Amino acid sequence: MIDNRQYSLHNKVALIIGGTTGIGLASAKAFVACGARVVVAARNLGRGAEAELQLRAFGDAVFHPCDVNDPSSVAELVAFSVNRFGQLDCAVNSAAYDSKPATFHEMSNEDAGNTISTDVMGIFNCMKYQIEAMLHSGGGTIVNVSSVNGLSGVPGAAMYSAGKHAVIGLTRSAAKEYIGRGIRINAVCPGATETPRRERRTAHYSDDQLLAHKEQLAQAIPIGRLARAEEIASAILWLSSPESSYVVGHSLVVDGGLLA
Repeated sequence: MIDNRQYSLHNKVALIIGGTTGIGLASAKAFVACGARVVVAARNLGRGAEAELQLRAFGDAVFHPCDVNDPSSVAELVAFSVNRFGQLDCAVNSAAYDSKPATFHEMSNEDAGNTISTDVMGIFNCMKYQIEAMLHSGGGTIVNVSSVNGLSGVPGAAMYSAGKHAVIGLTRSAAKEYIGRGIRINAVCPGATETPRRERRTAHYSDDQLLAHKEQLAQAIPIGRLARAEEIASAILWLSSPESSYVVGHSLVVDGGLLA
């Protein structure tokens, strides 16, 4: 476990979308540990209840359901957060569609559309209503979760890569537009990370296949291993804290040296 308590977020209100699993949940735990009051949001009610139970053991946190593809659902979530805690200071947008790896010409139009709908329009919906709330309360921070695949191409995941490139474009454009009004917007670009999503994708592997897969990935990464979700959360927390006050419109790569 990484100790992030040097960042004080007491009396801050954080909204973590996609906050019930993986990097999102690790981020929610980091914010709670630093004294923030946290709303976690996702579509899965069961995982939401479990995440709220975990977080409330350490601080003030609540789950609220949200479908980022539905603008009215996002608007209701942001309104709930402000009504519950009085303001919105920090937002982390970690929702993403769990697309299936496929070669470009074999990718279904449905899968491609769902990826762009969630990974691009979903992030747009989140930012739109978060920015509105922050303008009313005098400012805040937003961190969007992109990927190293948002900075390079990747075989078998063209639409995922396209979506993550778009997240960086949204981040940079909005960052320039709103920094003068007190809202600081950045992105984080994780490399290969140990998350439940990655586990689901390799669930059909035998033990030997899984070991070989992880070894192959590790060999491609200079640090020699995959990231832990908590390590990505630490970067998100830093971008959300006053410690990064001069960082604007940046895409922070956290990849163990992969792109170096």
